[in-house]
Amino acid sequence: MPRKVMPRLRTPGLGISLLLLVLTALVWWSWPQHPISLPQIDWHGQIHKGDQAAEDVVMRQYTAAGNLDLLATAQAAYHVPGVDQTVLSQVAVERFKPGQQTHLRADQGLVDDRSQRITLWGNVVGTLQPDIRLLTERVYYDPQTGIITSPEPVRLERGRDWMTGVGLRASVKTQEVDILHEVRGAYIP
Repeated sequence: MPRKVMPRLRTPGLGISLLLLVLTALVWWSWPQHPISLPQIDWHGQIHKGDQAAEDVVMRQYTAAGNLDLLATAQAAYHVPGVDQTVLSQVAVERFKPGQQTHLRADQGLVDDRSQRITLWGNVVGTLQPDIRLLTERVYYDPQTGIITSPEPVRLERGRDWMTGVGLRASVKTQEVDILHEVRGAYIP
């Protein structure tokens, strides 16, 4: 007696459908249960397509000889390509040229990508020479010229000596520091 062969049910889409169902379940299971936080930067709601943000940023600039010249770190960075600027949060900038060591840190910062000028604001603390400490609310630093300026009230401290005033011009290269207006101070021998 001939055997009756049952026709096989052919559904080529069944395997693909099952695979898609498994992949969907994996994506749903691995999807974050809470919103992913954006870098903590105050960009004033000016987010545009193409803007980029990063956290735990380290930027290095080297000399032609390959030595580290400038190191900038930030908790977060937000780059705006339309204006070629990078906004930074919790910034620290260090310059390593011999005889020109500079350390600056602030709550916020802005790097103009065209001019490489760095603006720091909010609780700015700096070390201009090994023994001079700078306190102010806003500074402008040009790494090309090594000039630091500020239109704000400033305080310079050197040991127990101190000097305050409004406006600052400091040269990292020559290690000269000038307070521009309303200068007051105390020298303790």
